[in-house]
Amino acid sequence: MPLENKSRSLAKQLEAQRVVDAARGVIAAKGIAGMSLRSVAEAAATSVGSISYRIGDRAALIAAVLDREIELAAATRMEWRDRIGECDPVASGILPDLICEWLDQGAGSRRTSAIVMCELALTAGREPQSLPSITALFEEAEGLWRDLLSCSAHGERLARLIARYCLDEQVFSILLVDETDYRLLRHSTVRGMLRNGSAPVEPTASQWHMALVERLAIPAAAAFDAASPIPRGSKGVIAETIADIVVEQGVGALSHRTVAQASGVPTSSVAHHFPTHRDVLFAGVEAVYRRLRSHIHGTGARLGNGDIIRLTHECALSALTDPAFRPFAIDMRRRRAENVHALYAQWLGIPEHSDRARVQAMVMASIGNGLRILAEQTEWPDMRDLLATFT
Repeated sequence: MPLENKSRSLAKQLEAQRVVDAARGVIAAKGIAGMSLRSVAEAAATSVGSISYRIGDRAALIAAVLDREIELAAATRMEWRDRIGECDPVASGILPDLICEWLDQGAGSRRTSAIVMCELALTAGREPQSLPSITALFEEAEGLWRDLLSCSAHGERLARLIARYCLDEQVFSILLVDETDYRLLRHSTVRGMLRNGSAPVEPTASQWHMALVERLAIPAAAAFDAASPIPRGSKGVIAETIADIVVEQGVGALSHRTVAQASGVPTSSVAHHFPTHRDVLFAGVEAVYRRLRSHIHGTGARLGNGDIIRLTHECALSALTDPAFRPFAIDMRRRRAENVHALYAQWLGIPEHSDRARVQAMVMASIGNGLRILAEQTEWPDMRDLLATFT
């Protein structure tokens, strides 16, 4: 190829990458739902026609964003492999530091990629077969931990566990990076995840973990009202409709107008029962949680519930731009394992309240695994079988 043609081809590639990176920035700021060709064109200082010509329609642009994230994840994997060298993170005792630093990078230098990865995972889960390459992105993230633990005994098992846990924890690390009690709770959870299950646990460790859970009830207080009864009559019907919207479209779709249209009632009727946006959100979240509790009681070990997984991550992502969602996201993070801790302790073979940090970590790894299942459209495992791959 003549030099002039090579230069022209390179220029086109760089321009396409510039547009894709602009799209990544828009997604990080507004979510995939808020990304349009026009918003990307404005961010990239180009035209919609130019994007359509170089990349294609909106679906093609999202696929290009995924390809870019896979490329960046591979580069980050190599960077971390070089950083660790031949050190065994388990034998040297630095593994908890690496996990927490990785999550902190996701709130800092990797923030855009961390948000975009979560958005892509949720999109793949809601739109089956829309992003077939999503598995490659998950594998790069997990491959990083396999590389770092290649010298460690049980490195494959640990890599799987850590990658799944981080997939759930990362969005909260972004949202709550400045919340001291959250960061302490996260450190406690990481240590619990890495503890040997057969080793005795100092009781004060579990007490400390639960004290942090309780302390986070303060910034989460606006998300719940213990005195609020389960809505009945027409209010209850509207609340269930709100839950349906949350499940089918995500929390970002909630408004008095969309609820009214879905319920077949005037907007004024929705506003009468749920005056504020917070009231609408609260009604939907509580209805979805009631469904979860019913699901738990009815299915035993098969606890896969995509609605709850999507809800918690969508709330955390929405809270990045809308403070109204923040208390809900904090409450969902602090209550990880609340509904299932007794079952998980039984499956882990430990006394029910002996190590709440370890139980919470295993629940979070299960939720991260659920995100992958939803995105890849694979079968939900029996939770006891899944735990066997983590321990």
